[in-house]
Amino acid sequence: MKQLFLFLCLPLLARAQTTTDKERFTEPFIARHTVFAGVQVPLNYTVGYRFQPSRRLSVQVQGGLIAAPFDRYTLRTLKTFGLNANLSRIIEQSFRQGSSLSLGVNLHANSPWYAGLFGQYVHFSAGPITPADGLGIYFKQDFSGFGLLNSPAFVFTLQSNWWIGGLRIGRSFTFKESRFGLNTEVSLGKILATRNTFSSNRSLVDGLGVTQRLYSSLDNEIDAKLRRNGLLPTLNALLTYRLH
Repeated sequence: MKQLFLFLCLPLLARAQTTTDKERFTEPFIARHTVFAGVQVPLNYTVGYRFQPSRRLSVQVQGGLIAAPFDRYTLRTLKTFGLNANLSRIIEQSFRQGSSLSLGVNLHANSPWYAGLFGQYVHFSAGPITPADGLGIYFKQDFSGFGLLNSPAFVFTLQSNWWIGGLRIGRSFTFKESRFGLNTEVSLGKILATRNTFSSNRSLVDGLGVTQRLYSSLDNEIDAKLRRNGLLPTLNALLTYRLH
């Protein structure tokens, strides 16, 4: 992941030339509107918008797409911080797609450096998951050897929603005589809450009380594991374009 981050950043940094502090921070400030696109390693591809009404403060909103190779890297990072290996394996094997939405506020120093807080919503779906997988999450054992429980005749999908809070530190680079720039950031997020819903390919089975209790137990189990071990650091490289 470090190599990927450096590969993305170094060619741009080689061309980036920052203006002097005197030029940048003594001239009258004009509100800035900036769009950006890049990657948050190991989480997602991202695009966003930043509004900076003053020299010291900015707010930004951004969306993200969780796709290869980040679908694997995100789970491996959580596993490093203690996420149950069986849960990580099941989600990784059955991962379908994911997306994110983030809102943040930044404080800017009298320099290219800034720091801020953000809140993030992450959604992903996984499936098909067999009953053997579900029981493995709950009982922390491998049930894949039981043929009846591992049959594709009855499978279910998982819709998982995460609410994350975190902080970031970044540095902006400008390209001489250009509206383009580059922001590099490091951030650390913590999963604060989750909601996990399930549905199967057998609607009649979904309606049974025992099935709903199983789904509720799985939701509680996944939520507890993700909140307990849900630290998610990222390295961000964002190509920026100043609209005004």
